[in-house]
Amino acid sequence: ILFNRILAISLIILAFALPYINRSNSVNNSKKIGFYIDNSFSMMRTDSEKKQLIEHAKSNTKQIINELNDDHQVLIITNDFQKIHQKWYSPDEAIEIINTIKISKNTETLETIINRYNNAIDTLEFNMLYLFSDFQRPSDTQNIINNQYTNLKIGILSADDNKNISIDSCYFSTPIRKKNEIENLRVSISNHGLNNETIKGKLTINNQQTSIHNIDIPANSTIAKDFHYLNPANIDTVKGILEIEDNSLEFDNKLYFSYSTDQKLEVSVIYQDNLSLYLSNVFSDSLFKFYPYSINQIDYEKLYDFKLIIIDQVNEIPHGLAKRLEDYVHHGGNIFIFLNKNINTISYNDFFNDINVDRVEKWQIGEHQVEYINYKNMIFRNVFKQENKNINLPTVNAYFSMVKNKKSQMRKILNFLNDDAFISEYLYEKGRIFICNSDLNTENNNFANHALFIPCLYNAALINLNNKKLYHTIKNETIIEDLSINKNDLINLKKEGSFDMTPSIINSHQRILVNFQDKIPYADNYNLVTNQTNKSPISFNYNRSESTLIFFNKHQIPSIFDNQNIEFLQTNKNIITKKYQENQNRKKLEYFFIISAIILLIIELILLRIWKM
Repeated sequence: ILFNRILAISLIILAFALPYINRSNSVNNSKKIGFYIDNSFSMMRTDSEKKQLIEHAKSNTKQIINELNDDHQVLIITNDFQKIHQKWYSPDEAIEIINTIKISKNTETLETIINRYNNAIDTLEFNMLYLFSDFQRPSDTQNIINNQYTNLKIGILSADDNKNISIDSCYFSTPIRKKNEIENLRVSISNHGLNNETIKGKLTINNQQTSIHNIDIPANSTIAKDFHYLNPANIDTVKGILEIEDNSLEFDNKLYFSYSTDQKLEVSVIYQDNLSLYLSNVFSDSLFKFYPYSINQIDYEKLYDFKLIIIDQVNEIPHGLAKRLEDYVHHGGNIFIFLNKNINTISYNDFFNDINVDRVEKWQIGEHQVEYINYKNMIFRNVFKQENKNINLPTVNAYFSMVKNKKSQMRKILNFLNDDAFISEYLYEKGRIFICNSDLNTENNNFANHALFIPCLYNAALINLNNKKLYHTIKNETIIEDLSINKNDLINLKKEGSFDMTPSIINSHQRILVNFQDKIPYADNYNLVTNQTNKSPISFNYNRSESTLIFFNKHQIPSIFDNQNIEFLQTNKNIITKKYQENQNRKKLEYFFIISAIILLIIELILLRIWKM
C-alpha cells in the first residue's frame, strides 16, 4: 500500500512537472516565435486548387499558432512593416492579425526580413522564425546575417503555373509633348514563361480606348511595341493606361502613365540696344516662355530658371553677370553667344577664361563658306535623317577667329575650310556654351535666314532637357523630385472622389523632394494639386520586380544564409504535412500520469476495504 501510494503521488507530480522538464528544440520550447508571411504580389498566384499562395501561408501559420500555449509570444512580419507588425502578441491576438493580412504592393528582400526580426527579438534564449514564401529570387542577393539563437523553419510555397506577361515600362524618344500632335509611345513587354504567347495590348487615353494590338512575344523574352495616338487638342492633361487583356494574369498587366502638353521652356535673351527680331520670332512658339532683357535690366534671380540664355551681340560682359553665368553653366545651364565686331574683347576673354572657352582674337573680313558640319552633335538631334554631302551651309562675310585655350573642351559644329569655327560647342562642368563667331547681321552672314538657324536654337534649349518621368514606382517610402514645386507650397495628392493626402516637402541640397511616405494606396493615375489651384497629372505603378517568376529552390536557400540552423517544413499541395502536436502529445502524457495515479489510489482504497473485511 505504501509503495502504491508513493507511486501515485509521483505520477501526479510528474504530470504537473512535465511542462518544465525535458525541453527540446520543439516549437513549444521557444517562448518567442516569429512568423513571416510573404504578402507580395507574387503570392497572388494560385495552385492546382486555385487557392492563392498567401492563403496557404496564412493557414499554415494559424495551424502552428493554434498549438501554442497561452504564455507564448508571437511576432507577425509582412512586407508592409506596419506598427502592428512590430509587437509581440498572444497566440489568439496573432491569429486576429493574420486574418487582416492582404496582398501588398510592397516587396522586401529576405535580408531585410531577417534583420527586421533580429531587431525585434529581445532575448538570447532559444527562439524560432517561420518563413512562408515562394522565395522569389531578386536580381541581387547577399548573405543574410542571422541571429545565432534563432532556428529558421522554411515553408516553400509554389504555384503550378509560373506563366506571366508583364508590361515593364513605357517611354517617348523625345522630351516634349504638344497638343494635337501624334505620339509614338514605346512599350516594353516581357514574357516570363516557357511558351510563346500572343496577347492583346490595349491603350486608353483619358478614359477612351485609342488602340488595341495582337502582340506576339517569344518565350522568356522582352519586346518593344509602338503605340501611336493623337494628343487631345482641347485639354493639356493626358492620363493613359496600358493594359494586357488576359484573365489569367493577376498582376503587372496594367501600366499607368500621365503627362501635360502645357509644358513651357523658359528661354531668355540678353541684348545690347535692340532685341533681334530673328530671335523673338524663333521663341514666339507656344512651347516657349520668352524673357528678353536689356543688358541694364537683367533679373539676376530669374537666370537660374532658364533652359537657355542667349547673349545677343552684347558689347561687354559685366563682372556681376559673368559670375552669375559661370554659376549657371556650372549647374547645367546652356548659353548661346553671338559675337560682333564691337565687343570688348578683354571683357569677353576674361569671361571665356573663367569658363574654359577659347580666346577671341581678330575680326576677319572676307567671304567664307562653311564647309564642315558635325552631324553627330546634339544640336542637330532629329534634324537630319541622313548625312548629305551636298548640303547647303551658311555663307559668312565677317567673323572672329579664336585662339586655343588649353583647358577648353571644344566640339566642332560648323567650320570653314581653313578649320576656323563658325559655331562651336564648349563643355564646362554640367553645362554647355555655344559660340557663334559672328552676329545676326545679314550683311555679315546669312545664318539668321538659313534653314539651320531655328533647329540650332531649338535644340540648344532642349539639349539638357531629359524625358520627364511618365510615372513613379510605389515603394515603402515613395520620394520624388519635382522642380516645379517650391518649399513653401501646399500640395495634395488626389484621386477624384476616393483619395486625398498631403505629402511633405523636403528641401535637400537645392533639390525639392516630395515624400509620399507609404500612403499611396494603389497603382493609378492621380492629380498633384499645388496651392489648391495648380493641378498636374502624376502616375504611380507597382514595382515590376514581382514580374520575374524566378525562385530559390530547396537546395539554393541554405547558401544565402550564414546560419545553417535551417529546417524545411514538409508540405503537400502547399499545406504543411507534419503535425505540430507537441502540446497535444504532452497533454496526453499528462492525462496518462493523472489517470494512472487515480487508478492506483482506487486500487489502494479497494485493498484497504478488503483487508478491513
